[in-house]
Amino acid sequence: MSPMRLATSEDNAALLKLFGDVPMQGELVLASQREPDYFALFELQRGATEVWVHEEEGQLDGMGAIHVREGWLEGQPLRVGYLGDLRARFSARRSRGLARFYGPTLEDAAERHGVSAFLTAVMATNAGALQALVKRKASRTSQPHYALLRRFSAVSVQFLLRRKPRPSPYTVRRATPGDVPAMAALLDADHRTRPFGYRYDLGELEHRLERWPGLAVERCYLAFDREGRMVGCTSVWDPSAVKRYRVLAYRGGMRWMRWGFDALASVVGAPRLPASGQDFRYFYLCNTSIAGEDPAIFRALLEQVYADHHGQGFHFFTLYLGEEDPLAPALKGFLLRRLDFHLYAVTPASRPRDTFPPGRTGFEIALP
Repeated sequence: MSPMRLATSEDNAALLKLFGDVPMQGELVLASQREPDYFALFELQRGATEVWVHEEEGQLDGMGAIHVREGWLEGQPLRVGYLGDLRARFSARRSRGLARFYGPTLEDAAERHGVSAFLTAVMATNAGALQALVKRKASRTSQPHYALLRRFSAVSVQFLLRRKPRPSPYTVRRATPGDVPAMAALLDADHRTRPFGYRYDLGELEHRLERWPGLAVERCYLAFDREGRMVGCTSVWDPSAVKRYRVLAYRGGMRWMRWGFDALASVVGAPRLPASGQDFRYFYLCNTSIAGEDPAIFRALLEQVYADHHGQGFHFFTLYLGEEDPLAPALKGFLLRRLDFHLYAVTPASRPRDTFPPGRTGFEIALP
């Protein structure tokens, strides 16, 4: 009998503990926090979610989540899967229980949900995960196939010095309810061309504005050209109601960086970095679409977002930046910290796929 089973609401406390007990390692050691409800982040999203757990002697020692939504690939509608929240204690890694049942579980989920490919993001420095999940071995006959889609960074723009938006050919303002259809149309046209784009034509933006705590129309920013055409948009979302990042330790160079940052923050009135055991205050940029991938449009949006939120107690905001991203010049002059990831397309062992269309994907950095 398989020790893998679907989690229920009764597993909430055990899931929260396991999720928080397996931190992201590095010079900055972080633990993800999802109290009070582990499932809340999935309930914000459209689609279906399955959380699978590995259990030995009545104790959870491994977990992973599968989320399925409607999307686009090569201009055609299809179901898109996402694999996330993979956590395992040493006991599960030693017994290889997760490894044995991961492939068959994914194969079954792909068949039941009609999904041909899943997305997943792995930290570039997580050698253990890359070895266990991505590296092919002849003995792993049911091992899912991992195809590297993109290298990207979760870029954190640090709030430190006050900045005023510079003169720009683009006008930026906050959205009003009357702007929602035009913003949704801009996002829809963009995501139809993206590999694994979202179905903004089916009300994705309206759903997010209604269901995501802390996301509202006035937290959306719009950019217009001199002719009054909407050419860019982004949304500010504080996810603290459903997920947070807690500092467990500063190591190596991060200790010195923290000392220097805090010294300067005290002078300019910016928030000091959290001590061990405390949470970062941050927000994401989501629902982002830039016409023609023009960095000048993105720069105008970034400067207005930064100016409006400086001094509000946030340590940083986070955005997606791909390898050789055409929007990268927009970030010049900001104080940045990067966390590098690999984005993979995962297909079942029975039908592996290596090639996918180029271009910006529909991966939403705010949701994993």
